[in-house]
Amino acid sequence: MKPVHWRDCIPCFDTLTEKIKIGVLITGSDIQTAIQRCTAGHAGSDDLVLGVPSSSIAYLEYLFYQAGGPYSPDFEWIAIIIQIFFRSNPDLQHLINLNAADALANMVLNKRGRLKFLISDQVELWIILEWWERFGLIPVSSRQVLDAILNKPTIKDRIENGDPLLILRLLDVFPEYADEINPCGSDRETLLSHAGTITKPPSERRYHHVFITAQKAGRDIHSLIQEEERRILPMQTKRNRYLAYLVKNLHGNCCQICSVMGEETTGPVEVHHIIPLSEQGKDLAENMLTLCVPHHQAVHAGTIIVKKEDETVTIQSNDTTWTLPSWNRADRYVQKMEQV
Repeated sequence: MKPVHWRDCIPCFDTLTEKIKIGVLITGSDIQTAIQRCTAGHAGSDDLVLGVPSSSIAYLEYLFYQAGGPYSPDFEWIAIIIQIFFRSNPDLQHLINLNAADALANMVLNKRGRLKFLISDQVELWIILEWWERFGLIPVSSRQVLDAILNKPTIKDRIENGDPLLILRLLDVFPEYADEINPCGSDRETLLSHAGTITKPPSERRYHHVFITAQKAGRDIHSLIQEEERRILPMQTKRNRYLAYLVKNLHGNCCQICSVMGEETTGPVEVHHIIPLSEQGKDLAENMLTLCVPHHQAVHAGTIIVKKEDETVTIQSNDTTWTLPSWNRADRYVQKMEQV
């Protein structure tokens, strides 16, 4: 018999989750009773999986789906609900611990699975691994997750054969293992060109979805940037790539040097830190420029000089100097949303 599916119980699960959130339901027995009421009458709701009721698994699947991933606006508070639920159900903790690394590997690969967070980059993986322990589950390392991926059928062959989308996805999540994931050392532009009709890496398609969802909910780009700037990154990472994506959209995905020079941007744009992170520059919008590849290379080569004093950024090329507006006045730029 097929287990109960969480999609059949969404209205009741929504109400149940709100009661846990406001503290009406606290004990594990009360929560389990409420779950059983939500799934009563659904086929398979009374089945057990290693001692865990199918109804409990359905509710956990619902919570994982609703949480989405760390960049999703509801992640933090739903993660707290998941923590409460796990800690009230040791049998459920044991069940998830049996295949934890493999479950996380499926999330990275965006495979269909009964548990689904969205993991698009290194920041999201590390945040989820930190929450994994807070859920009361056995700690899992990023190395264990990568090994679980590499142990899946055909994955190693796809890497050896240079599958561009797989390599791009894994590089975004496991940059510390780049030599192993990308043995040919191909750059992102080459990988994208080999991907054919796919013009954006998986992480940017994820960022686009999160951004559009936030816009539909009435959020403006400045508040989203400020929210990401407040995000505490894991110790292992220095760059918030979703923040960089937002800054590129703030400037209409145009090169800021092209704009001041009266040129038209062609090709992709990249984020340049005016004060390099290696020199204690901050990963903040005010320290970022969006540049086309040629101008980015020119800045690093020193043929174009970028300086920042207080809120003023100056661009110097040959004998000409331009001044850029600060990022919080950049709403004068036309935002051009790309279809991903």
